[in-house]
Formats: sequence, C-alpha cells, structure tokens
Amino acid sequence: MLVVDDDPNVGLLISAVLKKYSYSVTTCYHGEEVIAFLKNNKPDLILLDLRMPGIDGYALCKRIREAPDTRDIPIIILSGVAEVDARVNTIELGADDFITKPFDVRELRARINRILKRKSADTALNPLTRLPGSPAIEEEVTRRIAEDEPFAFCYVDADNFKAYNDVYGYAKGDEVIKRIGVLLMEKAKVAAGHDYFVGHVGGDDFVLITSPEACEPAAKAITEEFDRFIPEFYNEVDRARGFITTMDRTNKTKDFPLMSLTVAIVAPRTQRHYAKIVESAAELKHYAKELSTRRGSIFVRDRRI
Repeated sequence: MLVVDDDPNVGLLISAVLKKYSYSVTTCYHGEEVIAFLKNNKPDLILLDLRMPGIDGYALCKRIREAPDTRDIPIIILSGVAEVDARVNTIELGADDFITKPFDVRELRARINRILKRKSADTALNPLTRLPGSPAIEEEVTRRIAEDEPFAFCYVDADNFKAYNDVYGYAKGDEVIKRIGVLLMEKAKVAAGHDYFVGHVGGDDFVLITSPEACEPAAKAITEEFDRFIPEFYNEVDRARGFITTMDRTNKTKDFPLMSLTVAIVAPRTQRHYAKIVESAAELKHYAKELSTRRGSIFVRDRRI
C-alpha cells in the first residue's frame, strides 16, 4: 500500500496505524517521488493527499489513471479540502473514495478493506495475472473502433504450454503465465509509451492492443525476450536436449519442443467488427503455428484487412 502526503507527521501516523493491521506500507511525500516509485512497483492501493507542492493530488490521480500499468490501482483521496467540488473532481478523475481530514482510523480501515475486497472479487480481471479479461478486451477494441482510432490487435499464444503443464505441474505453469503477462506489459510500454492495452483471455492466451506503428517493434521485443528466458523454466536435462516427452491429446507419447510464443497481428483498416478481428487473428495464429520453417517464437502480421 502506498501513502502519499507532504506532511511527514500524517504519513507516519497512517503508516503506523495500517502496519498495526498487518498492511505493508510505503510512504512518499511528493508527486515526483510517487511517479518514480510506480515505475517499478504496483501497490494494492494508494492513499493520496490533494494539496502537495509540485505535482498535486489532482494531477497525480489523472496520471495514475491514464497509465496502462497503474490505471487499475484503487485510489482513496485523503484531504483537508472538504468542498464538494474537490470531491466531485477527484471522483471524475478516477478516485475510488474520498475521506476528509481529520478522519477516524476505524473508518479509514473499513473503507480500505471494502475497496481491497471489491478489487479482489473483480471478475473483469484475470485472477492469476490481474490483467483485464475478455469483456474488457472487447470494450477496448470497441472504444477504439467507435473513436476511429487506428490500432493493432495482437493475439499472443504460448506454444507447447499444455505439455509443459503436464510435465512440470500447474504451479510452474502459473509462473510462466505470470511471466508472460509481465513481459507483454514491459515491452509494450517501451515500444508504445502509454498507447497500449494488455489483456489476458485465459490460460496461455493474451491480447496486446497498441498503435499500428508500435505493434511490430513490441512483438519483436516480446518474442526475442521470451526465447531468451524460457529455457530457465526447464530443468538442466530438458534444457540441454531442447524438448520434453509426454502424452499428446490422443494419448500417444510425443516429444514437445521448449515453449515459444506465436503473435498474430491484425491491424484493421477497413474491418470494424470485433468478432471478425478476433476471427482473423485466430486464423493467422493457426497459420503461424503450422509453419514448418519456424524456429522458436514468431510474430506475423495480416495485411489483408
């Protein structure tokens, strides 16, 4: 949990109270410090003061909501500003709650617990990766279509993941899935700045949405980095021979190469229907998976639509 207040006494008080209830708390005292912290950390919740020197609480709230990797973090405003306008403005900027100073500690704790429980139960997020699921993916595509915003839809699938799961177990498989989610976020951010959206359809299927110009640099970085680190998820013997042996879907023994990624890119120019875009991406993914000449991860782009 992140507490942001330019008054050290307030920050210390809140931290002491929350730590008493076993919360892990980090305190920041100005906006620039918050921005630096969020580059490498994602707290479960942010308690944010409005009036601070430099970047104030209003601007911080706006920036947190606009950034793809922080926009789902719950924000509670803690402020001595009691005016209705301040409350309305922060809610419009995306804050989840507003508490006026001085506040009752029990009320603060109750509101924090309520928001964290709601976040945990949010069915729009995949429970494993905490990335937006299928409804949010469709909503993002529909929004871009409605606003006539050019975009690329990248369908990302892990090859030979089921075989890995069968041999190494679900816990190790979950580690791979989470690592793919982090990989997509990291490389998309470098390639596209703030213009990207990463969703988790389920299992080993992900979606990256970004600009038509950024999609291929992002896909190239994603596939290259995946091929670099994925051998680390295998034991020394399997890593050395480059495959694992297990039963296929027809219960026949088969050798499966180390996992790779297939990225199917659809950047629609004329096709403006979500279902058709998904269908085109699925066809392209199947084509890429069946290429006999491929070695390791691959990305392909559909230039037909």
